[in-house]
Amino acid sequence: MRLLSSKNSLRKYTLKKVNSNCPICNSREATQMWAASCEQQASHFLSPLKDSDKYQELKNYIKFLQGTPYISINKCSICQFTYSYPYIAGDKKFYDLIFATSNNYPKERWEFSESISIIYNERIKNPKILEIGAGDGAFLKQILNKKITTQSNITAIEYSILGKSKIEEELGIKCFPIDIRAAENKLPFKKYDFICLFQVLEHLDDIHNLMNKLKLLLTKNGKILIAVPNEKIIEFNELNGALLDMPPNHVGRWSKKSFKKFCEINNMILVKHSVEPFSIKNAIFMIFSYRFLKRSQKNNTLEAFIRYKLNGKLSWFLTRLVVILDCISSPEIIYKILFENKKLGGESQLVYISKK
Repeated sequence: MRLLSSKNSLRKYTLKKVNSNCPICNSREATQMWAASCEQQASHFLSPLKDSDKYQELKNYIKFLQGTPYISINKCSICQFTYSYPYIAGDKKFYDLIFATSNNYPKERWEFSESISIIYNERIKNPKILEIGAGDGAFLKQILNKKITTQSNITAIEYSILGKSKIEEELGIKCFPIDIRAAENKLPFKKYDFICLFQVLEHLDDIHNLMNKLKLLLTKNGKILIAVPNEKIIEFNELNGALLDMPPNHVGRWSKKSFKKFCEINNMILVKHSVEPFSIKNAIFMIFSYRFLKRSQKNNTLEAFIRYKLNGKLSWFLTRLVVILDCISSPEIIYKILFENKKLGGESQLVYISKK
């Protein structure tokens, strides 16, 4: 993997000038941040220590999906969008291979409460709401609990069998396992007042086609609410020995500048961009748990042995012990979190988009 190591075990990007088409602005000017083989990609999602046959299948499928044994992460010099090259997102088979039969969806996220405030403040009686990538309906449940609208005015899109069943059976909301970009797909309403995508856009390619479809689904004064990971936190993690933001799971890394360009090209207005507030506790937990997971991707490490060869309470205890010892022995990272990282913000960013 062309991600260079420095003497203090931190990382630095390759920063090699390359030519590749930006998925947002189509500029050919870019800088390569890092590159990885399909073996390294597969190891990010599934260890051969856990299931060697499934690992081989995943590795071969990633190579087939991308059409190449290597992936590059490039940053556009014009709009600052960071993207995988080739720009090909994971499909249903990819996600079936990397995920178990059950998913652990978050019950609360910063963007949920922020978006509910935005929707409430629009003062629309019983607004029609569409959530794309609705998980198990945690956000929609909050919408119903606050009586912002009714079940009949909400539509959900979710591929997961578990998530879809919970949304329909527990919330009484219609849920469709479809790709919203497909022209043949029909929804209960022709127009929606709010369309929400939380931690979804970074997984998708063909983003201009997506926006064209969303524009058609919006009412005249409709709004789109999009939450994605904070690109500054991703870079901090990658440069400090934590998990890489690996394709074909995440294929786009967004910033305020790239969102502005995206809206400009699609004749939309970026009404507001906000970043989750910084939390010392969350920042420390994230970086050191992700460093443990990153090291566990190498088969001959202590972290891999603990994660894949041990079970139960012993694995639980040793995982936490190793994470704590890493924290104690990494004062340079702790210093950055305590004194430099507040300006980076928290884990997520949220944008509020409307028609012109």
